[in-house]
Amino acid sequence: MYNTLIRNIIRFVALVIMQVLVFDNIGFGNYIHPTIYVLFMLILPFDFSKVRLLINGFLIGMAVDIFSGTPGLNAAATVFLAFLRPYVIKLTTRQSDLEGKNCPTVSEMGLQWFSVYAILLLLLHNLVYFWLEAFSIKLLGLILIETLLSSIASLLILLLTIYLFKPIKK
Repeated sequence: MYNTLIRNIIRFVALVIMQVLVFDNIGFGNYIHPTIYVLFMLILPFDFSKVRLLINGFLIGMAVDIFSGTPGLNAAATVFLAFLRPYVIKLTTRQSDLEGKNCPTVSEMGLQWFSVYAILLLLLHNLVYFWLEAFSIKLLGLILIETLLSSIASLLILLLTIYLFKPIKK
């Protein structure tokens, strides 16, 4: 338990730093805004309560907001992601597939399952984020383009990150 808590704190801090210092400052074009910090929410254990998910979502979103100057946008989008995460897991997984599994990771659930799970949550997260940022229905086309392109870029970066920092088995 203590080891898991320390690992999650380190992961939280590392992902916020990577988001704020690296991915918020790299120019991927006008329509691509990758979000790597959501990886923290995606790989939390299956048995996390809904309240703990919402609190963690708010905390990591607010941490990114504080350092990015986006008052509440990331927090709102990440709380929305945290709220929908159990439903997306239920939608994409049979109960029998969860037996003996602790976390929704590539190593435990497989690349195909993780990719579907991650892209669904990334699309929903980014849709809320860009919609709140634009705060206009007139920009729906632009919001949808940014959501799609940012979600695809985020998924590719998340998978690259997962494989780069994958623990070496002894």
